Amino acid sequence: MNTKNLFSSILTISLFFILLAALSSCENNDKKKIGFLYSSDVTIRFNKESQFFKEKAEELGAQVIVDQASDNDALQYEKAIKMMEEGIDLLALIAVNINTAENIIKEANARDIPVMAYNRLIPNSDLKVYISGNNEELGKDMVGYALEQRPSGNYVILNGDKFDRNAVELMESIDKTLKPHIDADRIKVLYKTYIESWNPDHAAYELDQFLRANPEPIDALISCFDGMSVACIEVLEKYDLAGEVIVTGQDAQIESCRRIVEGTQHITLYHPLKNIAYKAAEVAVDILNGEKLEKKYDITFSNNGLKDVPTIQISSIPVTKENIDKVLIESGFYTREEIY
Repeated sequence: MNTKNLFSSILTISLFFILLAALSSCENNDKKKIGFLYSSDVTIRFNKESQFFKEKAEELGAQVIVDQASDNDALQYEKAIKMMEEGIDLLALIAVNINTAENIIKEANARDIPVMAYNRLIPNSDLKVYISGNNEELGKDMVGYALEQRPSGNYVILNGDKFDRNAVELMESIDKTLKPHIDADRIKVLYKTYIESWNPDHAAYELDQFLRANPEPIDALISCFDGMSVACIEVLEKYDLAGEVIVTGQDAQIESCRRIVEGTQHITLYHPLKNIAYKAAEVAVDILNGEKLEKKYDITFSNNGLKDVPTIQISSIPVTKENIDKVLIESGFYTREEIY
C-alpha cells in the first residue's frame, strides 16, 4: 500500500471513530437525567437505596446523579441547586429537614423540574409524587409484637424526629394500637418522647436519664429506629436489663439483626429496600416519559398542607429470630456470616 492510500485509510478509520463518539454523545445527551439527593450516609438504608435507584433508572434508560448532604439542610439546598444547574429533569429527594426543604421544591418548580419526595413527605410544597412506607402498619406491627410478648406491663416509647411526618404518623399508630390496652389497665406508658434527628446518642441519653430517675421496671421499649434500638440496648446492659425488656426497631440494620439473633432486640421492620428503590425509579422514569401514574400504580393521597400528593406505599416485613434467615438471608439482603 502506497503512502497516499495508507493516509486515506487512516483518515477513514479516524472519521469512523469520531462519528461513533459523536453518536454516543448525542445518545447520552438525549437521556433524561435524574438527581437522587438523600439526607446522610449515616442511615445505611439510604446508601443502599440510592444505588438501587440508580441501577434501575439507568436500566430504564435514564442517567442518575447521586449525592448526600451529611445531615445539613443548607448543604442539601446547595447540592440540589448544583444538580439543577447540571441539567437534571427530575429530583428524587430525601429531605434533611422537611420544613426547610420547601425552598428546594420552590426552586425546582421555578425551573419546571418535578420533585419526588422519597421516604419523607415535605409539607406545603408542590410535589409530583411521594414514595413511602406504610406507617400505620409499622406501628401496628411493632406494638402488636410487643403485646404478644408482654400483654401487660410498663412500656417506654422512643420515636423519631417530631418534625418528620413519618414519626408523627408512626406515633399516631402506636397510640391507637395501645389505647384499648391502656384503657383496660393492662399497659401503662411510663414515658414517651420524640428523638431529634432519630439520633441514637440522644435516644440512649433519654433512656438512661429515665432509668436513673424511675424506680418502676419496664417491660417493653418501643424504639422506632434500629440505630436508636442498639444504643438503648447498650444502656439496658448497664442496668442488667438487656434481653429482659422487649425491644423493637425498624430498618433491619446489621447491628440490630445481630442483636435479634442474640436475643437483646426482638423485632425489626425490614423495608424491602430494593423493591422500594426500583419502584421509585420506575415511577421517576414514567413521570419523565409522560405516563399517567394512576394507570400503572396503586395511588393513595397524602395531604401536605398545600395539596393531596399522589402517594405510592410499599409495606414492610416484620423480622424476628424465627424468620430472620428466610427474610434477610435467603433474599440475599445479608449473608449468614454477616448476621451470625
